[in-house]
This record gives sequence, C-alpha cells and structure tokens, in this order.
Amino acid sequence: MKTKSDLEQWRQTMLPTNFEYLNQSGAAYLPSIRSLEALLRPLWGVLPAYFTAKHPSHTDQFYIAQLQKRVESNDLPTISTANRQIVVELGPLAYGLSTYSTKFLALFSKTGQQNLITWLNKINTIDLPAGNWYFFLVLVNGALKQNHLSYSQVKLTWALTQIETFYLGHGWYTDGPGQQRDYYVAFAFNFYGLLYTRMANDAAAKRFKQRALLFADDFQYWFDQQGRSLPFGRSLTYRFAHVAFWSALVVTKAYQSSHFSLEQLKGLIMRNFEFWQRQPITLPNEHNLSIGYGYQQALMAEDYNAPGSPMWAFKPFILFELPTDDTFWQVKSAPLSKSKLVTQPAPGFQITSDIDQATALSARQFPKNPALYQGAEKYSKFAYSSYFGFNVSHSGSGLAQKAIDSTLAISIPGHDMYTSRQTIDQTILTDHYSISQWQLWQQIHITTTLIPISAACHLRLQRIETPVTIDTAEGGFPLPVWNRKYNQSTVAPSSVSLTNQHGLVLIQDLLNNRRAKVVPQGPNTNLYSPEKNAVPTLVQQITPGTHYFACLVYGSPKNSLPTLPAVSLNIKSDTYQIQIEDTNLIIPVL
Repeated sequence: MKTKSDLEQWRQTMLPTNFEYLNQSGAAYLPSIRSLEALLRPLWGVLPAYFTAKHPSHTDQFYIAQLQKRVESNDLPTISTANRQIVVELGPLAYGLSTYSTKFLALFSKTGQQNLITWLNKINTIDLPAGNWYFFLVLVNGALKQNHLSYSQVKLTWALTQIETFYLGHGWYTDGPGQQRDYYVAFAFNFYGLLYTRMANDAAAKRFKQRALLFADDFQYWFDQQGRSLPFGRSLTYRFAHVAFWSALVVTKAYQSSHFSLEQLKGLIMRNFEFWQRQPITLPNEHNLSIGYGYQQALMAEDYNAPGSPMWAFKPFILFELPTDDTFWQVKSAPLSKSKLVTQPAPGFQITSDIDQATALSARQFPKNPALYQGAEKYSKFAYSSYFGFNVSHSGSGLAQKAIDSTLAISIPGHDMYTSRQTIDQTILTDHYSISQWQLWQQIHITTTLIPISAACHLRLQRIETPVTIDTAEGGFPLPVWNRKYNQSTVAPSSVSLTNQHGLVLIQDLLNNRRAKVVPQGPNTNLYSPEKNAVPTLVQQITPGTHYFACLVYGSPKNSLPTLPAVSLNIKSDTYQIQIEDTNLIIPVL
C-alpha cells in the first residue's frame, strides 16, 4: 500500500452500502443512537475523500445523502445526559465543519444548517463523564467559533481547563480519574488536540501541538516493525484507529517540528494498514468491520460496542485530505529508528523491541471501572506482545477457562475459581526493572518484579504473603493454533515449552519450587487467532506464610529455541541479587 488510490480501494471494501447490518448485535445504548453512530463514524474517512475527489464514489455519495436527509428533516436524536453517547458521534461533524467550512455547510439548505447548528449546541446543556469526552465540547465549540456560528465560550473554556487536570506530562494524559493510559491518549486526547490546532491559534493550541510532539517519542514504541500495534486496553475493536494520531501529525504539518521524517511516518502508518488489510476483519456480506480484533470476536467486546462502533477505525483516513500529488503519497516508506529498551513512566511500561515484535512489561495499570468487560485481561497482565496478543477468559472456573497467559492466578483450594492481578497499590519503575505491589481479597499480598531482557525474554519474581492455603498458576505467552491432539510440548519438572509453525513459547522455573504443565485455552480466546491455543504454565499450592517464585519467560515467532540467557538468583532478606549473563542487579524485596 503506497498511494492514495491503494488506500482508497481498501477503504471502500469496509464501507457498508446500507445499515441492515445494525441488527447483528446489541449495545448498552438506544438503537436510534446506534443508527446515528453507523452514519457518522465513517465520515472520518468519507468527508475528506468526498471533498478531495474529482468524482466521489457512489458509497461516499450515499453517506453524504443520508447525512443531508437526517439534517434537513431534523431527524436527529435528542442530545441529553441520558443519551450522551450521541456526543461521541459529534467528532466527525466538528471535523468536517472545521476543515471544510463553507463547503461542508453548503451540503445543507439554510434550514438544514440551522438544524445542525442548534443540535450541535445541545452538547453545551448536558453533563459529560470526566475524561476524553471533554474534547467533544472543545471540537464542537471550536469548529462553531471558527466559522462564526453560535457556540458557548463558557463551555469551551471550561472544557479546556478540565482537560488540563488529566495531563501527566511528556504528552501523556490519564483518561479521567482512573489509571487508564491507553490508546485513548493517542486517538482521543492527542488526536483531538492536533485537530484543535487548526481551529484556533491560542495558548491551548500551542500546548496541544507541543504535547503531541512529546507523545510521539513514546508512542512510536507501541508499534513493531511488522506494522502491528501492542494489543492493550479497551476499545481494541477500533483496530487501526491506533494510527490516527500519526495521520493527524501529518495532515496538520505538526510533524515538521519533530525529528520524524515524512518517510518514517508513512512507513509507520502504511505498515499498520497493510497488517490490518491481511486480517479477516470485515463480514463477507455486509462488508462492515466486525466487532473484535484480529477477527470477529464478541468475547472481547465492550458493552458500548454496537455493530457500527468499529468504524471509529476510519479516524486515520483524514489522510484523504492530502491531494493525490501531495509529497506524502510520493515518498517511500522508511523504518523507524528505535532503542531496544525504553521505560515509559506514564503507562508504567518497559518496552523491548526487535524485528519480530514489541513487548511491553506492565507494572502500573489496572481496571478501575468494574463495568469494563475483561478488564484484568486488557490492563493487568504482566506482558503484552504485539506478536502473541493476549487471551480473554471464558470464565474464572478452572485454568482452561481462565486467560492464564502472562498472569499469576490464584484460587482457594477446592474452588477452582481463579483471579489475577487487579488493584495495584504501589509501582516502582526503573531503567532495569519494575515492581508492582498488589493484593487479593485484602488478605493476600503480592509483590511482582519484572525484568526485561529482550522482546522475546523477560524474568518475573513473585513474593507472596498469604494467611491461607492457596493454589497458584503463572502463565507465559499463549501459542496460537496449538492443540494437544496434534502438537507437541516439552515438559520437564520445572519448565515447559510449546512449539508449532507459529513459534515457540516457554516458561522456566528458576527456584525449582513449582510444577510445569500445559494449560489449553479454547477457540476464540486469543485476540489474533480464533483457533485453540495453549499456555506454558507453572503451578503450585502454597501454605500460609511468605513464599518466593521466580521464572524466565520466552516467546518468539521462530520455532527453534535459542540459547537462553544464563541467570543466577540469590534471595536475601531485603534484596534480590541477580546475575543475567554479565549484568548484575540488586533489587529491593518489598
């Protein structure tokens, strides 16, 4: 994928030609809002393509005609606090009004224009949840103000002020009062901030541009050399929305103040598009983007994922603003120049990169919202690999039903109901390791130390204080398309490895106080593959007291095991003394 025409051909394959697909599944909000969502979300790509094309496609004309029909007849759902999901869909309208101004308004009659302006202003009369939603106030009022239309300066100023309370530094925000620092920082906070720089030339716009440039330095590490982004956090069904930030950096020309070349940014964006182009993410009849990640997978969905929701993936298609002869379409893609290991305090990540994958060791984040589906899997695992992805649970009953990959799971003996890291009480992040202190049931206290070695390999140290007997299980990376009937494993007393055409995964006990086993996981549990998979796992029942576990975890798409790093570990009363090859580490035992 090199040219605007290449991208346009792919975009058209993901545009449904009617809205019958909205009957595929439900969501937590009203059908009338789902219908509006299905019309408006594609506009992130439809509007720039429509306004720059000499001959807009029939499908783009269909969406424009549907928008005109809804606006002219004032067939727009009531914006209220109860119906505030509508507000999320105002983004592409604000984008169209800001970017295309009189051309956008000319789509409607004078009556239609007044209908739209009055309706957009309803956002200023309702309550919004704290977080990235405040940017919809900024975008709507900013676009209206830019075009000298009715707007609320009070709400615009208020929203800009509130957004400042979420800023963490170095380009990072937290999405509201929780701990979430995920892709919403990219495709919401910084993406919208860059769009605002074209609406105004005020102090806020200058801040947003500078923050985007700072954020870019970190965010590049969330992508591997094959085009994949780290599967992490909620709303993964938006898929290639992950590169929307980079598209905004290009179309606003903000990248010209960065150290990234246009060739590098094109490579990053296009590699991601090419990866998704190869995945079965559209349904064959309706051509809509399915709910899921690497395939249609309702098990990982959020309650706010309606059939039209995945069309937020069209946000990076603001690239269609660029005319066919723009330099972006002419230059050749180039790779990024990245360090092998970086520490990112805001998300609590240590990210290692190589040619095959990027792996983030995670020590800070956990799901604070109890309504979030599969929250522990999306935020609380120890490691997130761009190659292996992660698993989601069918239930907590039994290890085979629990997504045991990259977790330490605990059950009361006889119950076979497993839970894993949830609330993290304290995080320590250094250049060489990370420490998280967490607890279960206000009784069992665990300190996890993660030590990165490479993108394929890391160490984990666990200190567990328990007043009761518990069953423990700790899993490595999941290996897709692995079935015990047809594939082989190598199980030793203190290590287990699995291999097939998709690679090799291994977990090795370093203290020889656990038993190794293979834990099979069912179909449709892994984010990338719908097939069965398996996780190399270490298990042990421990009695009341203080216990230490340590293991080496390895995973690579290469299916031959290399020489693993030599590791020696000595546990003192207050320190771990570790030697990894020629490197010596002294880590506090908390």
